[in-house]
Amino acid sequence: MKLTGLRKLTEPISTNRGALALAWTWTTRTIQILLAAAYVMFGVLKLSAHALQTEVFTSTYGYSVTFMYIIGAIELVAGIGLIIGLWQPRTALISAGIIGMIMASAMLTHIRSDEGMRTSLLPLIFLLMALFVIISNSRGVERKREYI
Repeated sequence: MKLTGLRKLTEPISTNRGALALAWTWTTRTIQILLAAAYVMFGVLKLSAHALQTEVFTSTYGYSVTFMYIIGAIELVAGIGLIIGLWQPRTALISAGIIGMIMASAMLTHIRSDEGMRTSLLPLIFLLMALFVIISNSRGVERKREYI
């Protein structure tokens, strides 16, 4: 009687590299889409001169409204770049790099304005998400994505 579906104890356990690659791709894309949605929203809030954004930028952080518009435009373009980056990995790499720099600066701004590390937690999470997208897309820039 032949047993099917069972392996011999002497056979090596193999990993399904295709399934791991597919899981990695979809995890990266999910994080990339979440970052894109967040940064499109953040950019629109800053560009629309939302009252809360204007108050925080001018009185809490001491920046000008013009600087808020510049950051808003950069965030909006980076968010759109992450969406385009679903098909063009190099664009995602650049956009995530820009978001990473903005989030590192945001963390420093929170700390400098004596708000402490507690308010820097959200920028830290976004920074880590951007770094994940950078690492994932830097592996895929030279080779074409196999899974759509």
